[in-house]
Amino acid sequence: MTIRTDRTAGVRLAWAATKLTRAGRHPIAIGRLAATVGMPPDEAHRLMDLMGFVIRDGLVVMDRGARPAERAGSDRYRVDLFLLAVATGEPVHADSVCPATGARVRVHFTRERVLSVDPPHAVVAASRLSGIDLALGQDYVEALVCTQFFASKEAAAGWLLENIDGRVLSVPDYLAHTRRMVAALEAWPTI
Repeated sequence: MTIRTDRTAGVRLAWAATKLTRAGRHPIAIGRLAATVGMPPDEAHRLMDLMGFVIRDGLVVMDRGARPAERAGSDRYRVDLFLLAVATGEPVHADSVCPATGARVRVHFTRERVLSVDPPHAVVAASRLSGIDLALGQDYVEALVCTQFFASKEAAAGWLLENIDGRVLSVPDYLAHTRRMVAALEAWPTI
């Protein structure tokens, strides 16, 4: 496989692991994960390693504790709360501080809809995952991961200048985009 193909397959496998483990609550055997997505266990193990997942005693473990945000050569991304809401079906409440203004940002949502946003114009800053190819039918779907919340688009302007491939979306728009990403991940023939 090419590096680009590996990265895309790894993200799709990571999505399957997130769903099957209920976002890390229940470890899953690497063999079961591989069988679920229709690939050999050795290949699933290799891709999970590539994505920075921990495999202990044959179990995929999603360590939800503190860990470094960056590790040389790893694709270990921060947890995207929107993906967790879609994966588990449970409501999510995010309480954050805008890094630009210091204002408190509170967001409450389910996989289907945003329940509340305070302040009302708060936005999601999302980083593009390079080298990930997702499609839904004939449409390309950009692979994004929520990195932080800002109190407004204006407050996120500095972040956007520093993160040229980043996107700033309203909370409802980011949730809708997350659902499109998930549909593209699940459109993969073996998930």
